[in-house]
Amino acid sequence: MQARFLTILGCLALSACASVPSLFGSRPSEPASGPDLGAAAASPMDTRSLGIYLETMQALVEGDAVLQAEVFDSAAEAAALAPTTTNRLRFALALATPGHAGADPLQAQRRLAELLAAGDTLLPEERILATIHLQEVEERLILDTAARQQSQTSAAEIARLDADRTERLAAAQAENQRLRDELADAQEKLEAITSIERSIRERDGATNVQ
Repeated sequence: MQARFLTILGCLALSACASVPSLFGSRPSEPASGPDLGAAAASPMDTRSLGIYLETMQALVEGDAVLQAEVFDSAAEAAALAPTTTNRLRFALALATPGHAGADPLQAQRRLAELLAAGDTLLPEERILATIHLQEVEERLILDTAARQQSQTSAAEIARLDADRTERLAAAQAENQRLRDELADAQEKLEAITSIERSIRERDGATNVQ
């Protein structure tokens, strides 16, 4: 999954570098907080319009745990304090990026869907980026759901097998107890018969002596 994400990230970076500025619109600059990302957010959208998003996702994919936490917290704080389209999309993409502690595909799905449903607030290249990652997140959620269902099915099957084994064991124990009871009853009857026979022999012996 992460390899696929890196492939998508690379393709987006290449397409951003190869883009012609006139293909994209421009939006008044919006502040976005984060390490070394202010310049990209402050400038009009041009051939590097995706830079702030790609840098954030790359740091979350390739950075160590400290850098990942710093970048994610920065994106979350910016989206909360200054909920501009740029900051909101940056945070949504941070949530959608796998491989770090803050990743949350369900919340990413909701936020990306909200941004895409907001009409023309997204520039064309931002809409493409959001659409690609929304699809990727939804695929992950489908796979996760299938895995949970399979796990639940397996757990249910294991529970059923355990119940069957418990039932068979209980039946075997009951049968063993029944056989032990029958054996004890037979032994009692045999001892009673033996005692009667002994008494008869002793009585006959006494009669013969007389």
